[in-house]
Amino acid sequence: MDVVWQKVDHFAALQIVAWDYPAPYDVYSLNHSKVALKRLVQGPYFAAYMGYELIGFFCFGSAAQLNGKKDNDLYAPRHFLDIGLGMHPAWCGQGYGTAFIRKGLDFARERGWSKGFRLTVASNNIRAHKVYTRLGFTEIGQIPWNSGSSSFFLVMTLDSSEPAVSV
Repeated sequence: MDVVWQKVDHFAALQIVAWDYPAPYDVYSLNHSKVALKRLVQGPYFAAYMGYELIGFFCFGSAAQLNGKKDNDLYAPRHFLDIGLGMHPAWCGQGYGTAFIRKGLDFARERGWSKGFRLTVASNNIRAHKVYTRLGFTEIGQIPWNSGSSSFFLVMTLDSSEPAVSV
């Protein structure tokens, strides 16, 4: 997978906020949100291209943490770099996840990060959970989405900066 990273610009952000994920992954759809559009352009978001095709994005730091939950104790250890990511819906479930995440972690390393990584994933995103586990991430806890819901998010960490070898 030959990925080129670029800071998310307005054109890329317009594409990303239009991505429509099917259930149960629809929690990741941004539904043309103007707030999300602004965050993508102004925040630490990087678009992943293969040729001229936008295939996904990565974000780093507090932008990768759940809004409204950033004070959760699971986010307290500072020796982890929080990562967030999204793949174009057409690329999801096609076997590209492991390579895409490796490329994103490599990109963070190239930018100077040498410690561990942390991510947050919806508990019902079984595909992503399998990929993260295959790469060596381990679950350290759960964050409920809200008090009236049975939905929750898993927080996972990769202690070393080198992901495990895919099996």
